[in-house]
Amino acid sequence: MDKILLWSILLAFAGSQDSRPLAQENTEFAVGLYQAVSLSHKNNVVFSPLGITLILGMIQLGAKGKAQQQLRETLRLQETSAGEELSVLKSFFSAISEKKQEFTFNLASALYLQEGFAVKEQYLHDNEEFFQSAIKLVDFQEAKACAEMISTWVESKTDGKIRDMFSGEEFGPLTRLVLVNAIYFKGDWKQKFRREDTQLMNFTKTDGSSVQIPMMKALLRTKHGHFSESSMNYQVLELPYKGGKFSLIVILPAEDMDIEVAEKLVTAPQIRNWVSKMQEEEVEISLPRFKVEQKLDFKKALYSLNLTEIFRHGCDLSGITDSSDVYVSQVTQKVSFEINEDGSEAATLTGMHVPVIMSLVQNQFVANHPFLFIMKDNPTESILFMGRVTDPDTQKMKGRDLDSL
Repeated sequence: MDKILLWSILLAFAGSQDSRPLAQENTEFAVGLYQAVSLSHKNNVVFSPLGITLILGMIQLGAKGKAQQQLRETLRLQETSAGEELSVLKSFFSAISEKKQEFTFNLASALYLQEGFAVKEQYLHDNEEFFQSAIKLVDFQEAKACAEMISTWVESKTDGKIRDMFSGEEFGPLTRLVLVNAIYFKGDWKQKFRREDTQLMNFTKTDGSSVQIPMMKALLRTKHGHFSESSMNYQVLELPYKGGKFSLIVILPAEDMDIEVAEKLVTAPQIRNWVSKMQEEEVEISLPRFKVEQKLDFKKALYSLNLTEIFRHGCDLSGITDSSDVYVSQVTQKVSFEINEDGSEAATLTGMHVPVIMSLVQNQFVANHPFLFIMKDNPTESILFMGRVTDPDTQKMKGRDLDSL
């Protein structure tokens, strides 16, 4: 087992100052994966680079040869010094799974292997030690029962927030190994929006049509910046969550700028540039209340990043099993990401109200057309979620959300 490499996979999210260079490597992977995903999805997108990194790390734990090398290159990993304490891994998992008052971060990750293959005891032990996860044996030929079992497990691990992970149609007689990842995050804003200030406003979609959506409004003092690249103008806004560990960054292109053009601006160096150059100032904010829920199979996207070997018959996963007939069939993630007045999940409204005084400040951030968002871990600048909103999709909102306006 390559323990040095395993440490580097997860240290990027652990929170120490030494992890910053590794977090930059993770940002490059996150941006590359986003660019690959966005090419095949024209509407709303949301996924977690953290979640994909972790489940690929589980495969890395048992990969050898070319498969291991491709994983290392795709995840932009470099070996760290051998003297690092591996206990950092366990403390990391304890930190993100803890239900603190400021946030809840539920992460469900598992490998599902077709029954009949013998899994090595050392792999079972190491997977539990480093990833607090187990490899589960199932019969994919019993597709419906298998789908129900996995979906029930994911639902239990995410407090019932992520349901119906699989329908059964995804599995077949050639399904061997499925990587499953689901993430549920709940957090409160450091500065909340007042529900009574939310108004119905028009949101212009990518096709030029418009839809009425609940638009949250507030006058907040927060980090904000105007940027220009090759005559293309856009704004970047940072909204911190309570406790200061996480922040949401919203990238809003000018109204005459296509979202696809804005996406090309998102690179690891550019993200670092935004974070360093934004200034704290008063901003009049109009931001849609929205919910994006999405399930993605990352096989095609990972192929485009030259991670191909693990999906091939005969790939070397001998650290998991001696059988040469085991390969990765799917890399599936489901994320539910919601933004409302309280934060990323409805909660009891508390705290001070910030008065809204419209049109009296210089900086106006009106997200009434497609925008991009990044949720980051502030201690390391690691990216936890990335996505875009092209249609806030009010049809998925609870009825009371619109009835209250």
